Amino acid sequence: MTIRIDLSKEVKASVSQVLDYFTNVEALPQFHPEYIKNVTIVSREDGENNNNIEFEQEGSFHGKKIKSINKLTRLGNENTIRIEIIDGNGKGSVTTIKCQEVSPGTTQIRLEGELHYGILEKILSRSIHGITEKTLEEDIHNLEQK
Repeated sequence: MTIRIDLSKEVKASVSQVLDYFTNVEALPQFHPEYIKNVTIVSREDGENNNNIEFEQEGSFHGKKIKSINKLTRLGNENTIRIEIIDGNGKGSVTTIKCQEVSPGTTQIRLEGELHYGILEKILSRSIHGITEKTLEEDIHNLEQK
């Protein structure tokens, strides 16, 4: 069973500010302290149209410690970020964040994901949806405070 996420929110921030925010993976523990405890950059590549960051993430989910290696790719010409869990808890999960300017200074964020958590998927599906919605609301709040 795959948990599918499809959320859309507007934020009072430019597309560029939103993309910069979501690629600032080092700040994830400050953005979401309840769930993300530590982030370590493994590698970083900056290309003409793509930026790639591979990072290790340690977190907590329902009191269980989780750890994963993630690859974030920023597709600059598409205003899209793709995050894939390449190892650890949730391996095979893919999330995309698409940004579109609605009006000057306002961006629509569309978050889509296919998440894999093994046998826990069925039990935790509702909880994962709730956490994803909560973290996106935290992101909106953080962006609008800048």
